[in-house]
Amino acid sequence: MARDLKAEVDALKRQRIGNYTEAQKEELKRQRDAKIADKAKIREAGGSTSTLISPIVEPSERVPKNAGLASDNPQLPVDQTSSSKDPEPSESEVETKFDPTLNVNRVPPYIGLKSAKKSKRKLEPSGSTTPEELPGSANGGEAEASSTEHAAKRPARRPKPEYELIQNVNTRTTTQSSEWYNNIDMKAKCSREDLASLQYVKTLIRDSQKPMGLGDREKQFMLIRRLLHKMDLYDFLTPVLVKKSKVLEEDVGLPVIFDDTPNIGFPWDVKADSRALYSKWLRGNLDPHLLRGIDSSRKKRVNGAATSIGHSLLPGYPGRVSCNVVGSNNLQNGQWWPMQICAMRDGAHGEIEAGIHGRPERGAFSVILSSGDYEDRDNGDEILYCGTAGALGKPSGGTKYLLESHRLHNPLRVLRSSALPKSNKYRPAKGIRYDGLYDIEGFEILNPKTEMHRFALRRCPGQDPIRHEGVEARPTNEELDAYQTIRGLLGIGA
Repeated sequence: MARDLKAEVDALKRQRIGNYTEAQKEELKRQRDAKIADKAKIREAGGSTSTLISPIVEPSERVPKNAGLASDNPQLPVDQTSSSKDPEPSESEVETKFDPTLNVNRVPPYIGLKSAKKSKRKLEPSGSTTPEELPGSANGGEAEASSTEHAAKRPARRPKPEYELIQNVNTRTTTQSSEWYNNIDMKAKCSREDLASLQYVKTLIRDSQKPMGLGDREKQFMLIRRLLHKMDLYDFLTPVLVKKSKVLEEDVGLPVIFDDTPNIGFPWDVKADSRALYSKWLRGNLDPHLLRGIDSSRKKRVNGAATSIGHSLLPGYPGRVSCNVVGSNNLQNGQWWPMQICAMRDGAHGEIEAGIHGRPERGAFSVILSSGDYEDRDNGDEILYCGTAGALGKPSGGTKYLLESHRLHNPLRVLRSSALPKSNKYRPAKGIRYDGLYDIEGFEILNPKTEMHRFALRRCPGQDPIRHEGVEARPTNEELDAYQTIRGLLGIGA
């Protein structure tokens, strides 16, 4: 192998020499003659010329690989014809020779991109005697002192202190749990067609990151927007299908949209819808039915032909969320429900009919803007909202909740109902929509006898706009179509 390598090197050298000028050839010949003379001197001194080895030098004295052509040590010449393109000797071809006259352990001038310590360890066979271990070695004392110095610098191991458990800290920022996701049986079967349909959103996300014009990017965002609306109502979802599609994965799925990791400027409504869908599926709620967890029944009067439709929450429904929470309660701006009981199920508003939800000493959590004989004023970000009439000169329960929230400086969840006057431009087309958090800035008493209070609400800053118009409007066309289908099954007219 060494001979073949030498032959290849000689061939490369001959090819290179053919391109030299006469002056360069003369200089090369002079260097070659000097090299032969140096080898002869080494033979006379009893050394070996099978492998040219240079001594170890201190870091400050080390010379770069492609330094000058001449060698300062006549006994240890440098190969003048080597270059960065020349083949390097393998480790098996490197011989380590100890020269007692120099009292150093020699290493090859260059054996690859390796540190000197690693190279030295590989070149010294196990159990071999190094110069530092030899009696009378000049470096022996230095090695021993260095070893003692390093040992003195090692920090002493202290005994680990004992601790007692004070509290288990929950670092989750939401109440969602992905335990069901981690325990999915991946051997379960699923439809390839359904899997491809669910994975299509990943294709759109990936394509949106490609360079494109502003108009093309807006079209791409519109495709994602419409697809998210459809995905919220997919009726073929199964746990194994969701996990195999990887739509909940951070690097390729929905989090890429609402975190905007590629920083391409996804629209705010697309971010909100993707986050709402992600939160819903991460909780394991894959049921797309608008009335999930709700029992609907048609009732008829005993002494008449009139019928009515009743709705009630199923006892023990696992997807129910508590409404007794201050703040957004993990709801997304613009989240929509066909009925008030659905908002109650998802933790938006804790009353089936009443417009104010709260608890004593905790204040109000949410209010609904709806129809009624109240002197409300709705200007979008600013609202004048009336409490309910009291009795015997005392405020009502709902009014007390609002007064307590004002005292505690707690924000309210504000929802708008389609029962609002049609002249109200913020009114949703159907159902109930969550429009964000509002602070209570003050109040006035309209009627001292009934303790009728009217509260001044202002929308908290830093939130997305109200989703009442444009492509961002909620409910979406898909939601309205699904709700119309349910109304037809219940026998309710348009």
